[in-house]
Amino acid sequence: MGGLIRADLKKLFKAKSLYVCMFIAVVLGISMSLLYNYFWQERGQNIALWYALMNQYGMKTDMLDEALSQIPSQNLLSYINVFLSDGAIWLIGAPCVCAFCAAEYNAGTYKNTVARGCSRIRLFISKMTVSVIELVMISAVYLLAGSITALPHVEMKSSMSIGSIFFLVLIYLLLIVASAAVFVMLTIIFRRSGFAVAAAIAAPMLIASLMQIASLASPDLAELSKFILMNTFVTVQQSVSGGSGFTELFTAMGYIAVSGVVGGLIFQKSEIK
Repeated sequence: MGGLIRADLKKLFKAKSLYVCMFIAVVLGISMSLLYNYFWQERGQNIALWYALMNQYGMKTDMLDEALSQIPSQNLLSYINVFLSDGAIWLIGAPCVCAFCAAEYNAGTYKNTVARGCSRIRLFISKMTVSVIELVMISAVYLLAGSITALPHVEMKSSMSIGSIFFLVLIYLLLIVASAAVFVMLTIIFRRSGFAVAAAIAAPMLIASLMQIASLASPDLAELSKFILMNTFVTVQQSVSGGSGFTELFTAMGYIAVSGVVGGLIFQKSEIK
């Protein structure tokens, strides 16, 4: 098993797609950090003025609160949370992981590997393990690039306890693992990186849109959208700050279990050409 994982790691580091995605992650992380800082430098006073005016005239600030929830506060933990939940990791990671997993379908080398006596389940576990490593690397690069760029402009303090921060990190890590598992499963289903990426990106957006429309008739349906994995990232800090976070934790574990079982069964039963 260890030899199989090492072989897959060698294939991963030889793939140009990994370095392209990591470069995009660095550039995007730096750009987003500078953009957020520019927003606060240029618009901070205006926002405070808007809040004061709305409070003075008894107007609700819900819409403004919702808009600002997507913008980090001027502390490092808030920046890190936004970098992890803004969807960039999903959008960068999907093509990278899918390209890696689909490469052997395209090259026809899976058949040779099976013929040498490697069991399907070992092949699947190896691909899953290396895909998780790949997505963690891309996430770390994006996070570090953005956080280091933000350091001169933000405060280091945080209102969250150390225990809550560790729980926050655990949930995000499980969500990243779950995302990698979903990407691997989709690649095994479609066998082509293009179809898998399209399904990974378009399907969550389409389902979320349909739920938003349906919620007009039944407001309870809006709550279901947080169980869409791509959307679950957004609610983590708010849930943990509120003393919970278990919904996101179990959602991540559910996706890992379902994707692992479905992907493994399909890979084990499918014909390798």
